[in-house]
Amino acid sequence: MLPRRLSRKIVDAEPFQIWNAFINLLALEKHEVMDAIQRPPHLVFRYMSEVYNGGHLQYFENLGTVHLNETIDALGLLGANGQKDILNRAGELWLGKERNRIQTAEEFSAIALEGEFMSLDSIFNESKPTLEEFLEDYLRAHESSFVIIE
Repeated sequence: MLPRRLSRKIVDAEPFQIWNAFINLLALEKHEVMDAIQRPPHLVFRYMSEVYNGGHLQYFENLGTVHLNETIDALGLLGANGQKDILNRAGELWLGKERNRIQTAEEFSAIALEGEFMSLDSIFNESKPTLEEFLEDYLRAHESSFVIIE
């Protein structure tokens, strides 16, 4: 299933389909089946998606820290050094104290309102260039690893 295949006719008519195929691969494929070129943007996409959806608290609650260092490295590889610093700082906060798994949406909301990650979430949301821009650059540099145009 890796990489995605698109017809030349579709790409010529709708160039955005390359991006859609790239995001489809990043969102739906398992980390373990990806190669060394595909893993970094996959990790960055997962990080970006979780933080946009619910902040760093959600990122750590949903994904844990198993791939934290690899994600930090992936951000650096893509040139996203500002976001790399943010995740590094968020990781230090997360790992700096013992945590219990959040059990309910209400509990998540209450913990989120305490604001532990609020300043880092804000800095992340204001970061320029955005992670989408870094992902676009990476796709341009490695398109054939994600999309085959036939």
